[in-house]
Amino acid sequence: MIVKHVAMKTVQKSSFVELTKYITSAQDKQERVGQVTVTNCHQRDPLDAALEVYATQAQNKRATSDKTYHIIISFRVGEHPSDQALKEIEQKVCASLGYADHQRISAVHHDTDNLHIHVAINKIHPTRLTIHTPYFDHLKFGPLCERLELEYGLERDNHQVRKTSSEARAADMENMAGIESLLGWIKRECLPELRQANSWSEFNQVLTNNGLEIQKRGNGFIVTDNNGTAVKASSIARELSKEKLETRFGLFEPPPKAGIAGMKQAGNGTVLKKPIGKVGKAPPPAGLRHPDTIGKIGVLHLDSGKRYEPRPVKTRYDTSTLFARYMEQQDGFYADKKHGMQAASAERLKALEDAKRGAKLKRAAIKLLGESAPVKRALYAMTHKKLLADIKKIRADHQRIKADIANRTRRQSWNDWLQAQAKAGDQEALAALRARDAKREPRRNSLTTPTSASVLDGIKLDNVTKKGTVIYRDGSTSIRDDGDRLKVAKGSGDQALETALKLAIVKYGPCIKVNGSDEFKERIAQVAAASKLNISFDDAKLEKRRQFLLATQQKQEKTDVSRHDQPTGRTQPSGHSTGRRGPGFSDARQPIARRFAGGGSRGDVRTTGQPGRAGLAGSAGDLGGSANRPAKPGIGKIGFFPPPPDRKRLRNVSQLGVVRIAGGSEVLLPRDVHPHMGNQGAEPHNGVRRSVFGTGGVSDPKTAAMNKYVAERESKRANGFDITKHASYNGERIQEATYGGLRNVDGQNLALVKSDDQISVVPVDEKTAQRLSRMKLGEPLSVSGGSIKKRGRSR
Repeated sequence: MIVKHVAMKTVQKSSFVELTKYITSAQDKQERVGQVTVTNCHQRDPLDAALEVYATQAQNKRATSDKTYHIIISFRVGEHPSDQALKEIEQKVCASLGYADHQRISAVHHDTDNLHIHVAINKIHPTRLTIHTPYFDHLKFGPLCERLELEYGLERDNHQVRKTSSEARAADMENMAGIESLLGWIKRECLPELRQANSWSEFNQVLTNNGLEIQKRGNGFIVTDNNGTAVKASSIARELSKEKLETRFGLFEPPPKAGIAGMKQAGNGTVLKKPIGKVGKAPPPAGLRHPDTIGKIGVLHLDSGKRYEPRPVKTRYDTSTLFARYMEQQDGFYADKKHGMQAASAERLKALEDAKRGAKLKRAAIKLLGESAPVKRALYAMTHKKLLADIKKIRADHQRIKADIANRTRRQSWNDWLQAQAKAGDQEALAALRARDAKREPRRNSLTTPTSASVLDGIKLDNVTKKGTVIYRDGSTSIRDDGDRLKVAKGSGDQALETALKLAIVKYGPCIKVNGSDEFKERIAQVAAASKLNISFDDAKLEKRRQFLLATQQKQEKTDVSRHDQPTGRTQPSGHSTGRRGPGFSDARQPIARRFAGGGSRGDVRTTGQPGRAGLAGSAGDLGGSANRPAKPGIGKIGFFPPPPDRKRLRNVSQLGVVRIAGGSEVLLPRDVHPHMGNQGAEPHNGVRRSVFGTGGVSDPKTAAMNKYVAERESKRANGFDITKHASYNGERIQEATYGGLRNVDGQNLALVKSDDQISVVPVDEKTAQRLSRMKLGEPLSVSGGSIKKRGRSR
């Protein structure tokens, strides 16, 4: 988890209304904006609340600094906390910065590989109208994130500040735009040679060979290139600061002046020449003052060496061809914009001339009319009003056309261009984006395969992230494809999983590897079996489970078909009934049917129409085959299993079905009763038992919440996350322990108690949860019988 403050350096970015529009805009993506929260405002709609904030800011007349505070709360790849957890994290971050009572609007974004929250905060207090700016806020973010990671069980991040502000800005440029920065280029190409220099002359020569120059600026040094781009020398390396360089080489010696006189002879006889400047800036020195004819200007052959040029950051994918296309397109935008603006201006001038000429003709016609002066004045006024309206419309149309041209010819960064090309279906651009993420970590709830395939046609493409993750949409289903795996969002339904499996088959083939929790794998196996997909799993255990579910389903379908096709119910000549049996019943002959058949009666077996009650009747009929009655379960062996509606529900024997004999002269004999009838005991019904600690029946919501949380943490720990072992509280006394936080799972409060390198999860009531919320993490406590004590007192 990382919290970052986004500085507002322009007036437009400082506008709270514009910032709200940005963070709440979907930008033609269904997967971008998630939960939007408005805090401490009377209005609930985000844009209405932004206008309310704007009115509050306008009441402070003295503050001259920025009145809007913008932060981003970002999570690690694959982490998706619940909506309640995200809301609590946002509240605690704002409170730690002193903005608990301030107006703010937050929006959760899902359009990147990292789930993140944008928070727009009004720095003006809504009642006191004073401005609040956090002092050294960047120093507070690290400890705050560490505490929240521990409290909400998030993956630990590195919060140690190891880069200067210049290095951080250069890294942001390379990450966002994908273009190598001057600072990064000097570090990679020139820094080893600069460290080997033994004097100012050698140091300056290394810089000159690479088209660079060192200059004094303030109390330090800067390094510039031929285009005037400058970086601090101490940002390149700490040993290049002014103090350390002058300690190594003595007082600063500036590089020699440019020109023929400034050239030096190298030891191998090679002439070291001045670096190349901008094309057309100045002629070569030999012809500098003799521009009579082009033929007289001397040609200077320069060994230019390495030079910094804005190029894509080096990755494992060759982007030279793509970058050439990018530069050609971006250069063409300038000419297109120029021609478009000129054409729009010409069209505007022509429209204005036409409008003025028409108004002039109207005034001439009015002058020739033989009307009175008041009538003519009214006609002149109407003509003038119409002319002003036409001019206003022409100017509005011109502004709209200019905006369209600007949007169409706006220069894009390298990464933005790659995203646009990948979204349009360019596989080379998609591969270039994915090559930036050199190390892809295994992700939870994902489907992978060692092979690759082309993108599936027919499914809607919603977005492509800067790391090359393709987000597909199929209705409400969201599936992320990063090239070698498909990631399904947490909480997705069976339809989403089926869509993901179908997409995986088309992209990767029938052999799929599944990563995730045991619950996720079980759902995948069930969906694969239910949808009868031609698929197999890399995990032998999961594949065996899928085959078992598929075989069970096929067997059930065959049973249903046989029940539907058979005219069951009539006794056969052999005395055995082919009556329909319920699911799970034995295939043995039914003694009751054999007894009636032996008596020579024509008895048909059918249900009475009441749930849980089966009976015998003397009239002929088909079991479940009547057009007026739905298919109903049959009867198994007497005393072997209860009827299906009352299976495993033997608390009240009177609820079971009753066998009724139609004829009074026909009775059951001892030989008709199954010999093991008395040995079949009632099955335990633990669902109705409850324990003090919630460890009894499955109906206990506290137990279900506790087990769910423990299973989730243990599954994450098994996948390599640095998480302490979690265990469900078993009611034993824990004498020496410390407080580890509170969790809320499915509306149930859970307390975390640390002891002996283990965290015990204890269900607590609302009152105890409120008391524990006032405790600090790490405070000593003890647990006895589910009661949590602090400092010898029990609540």
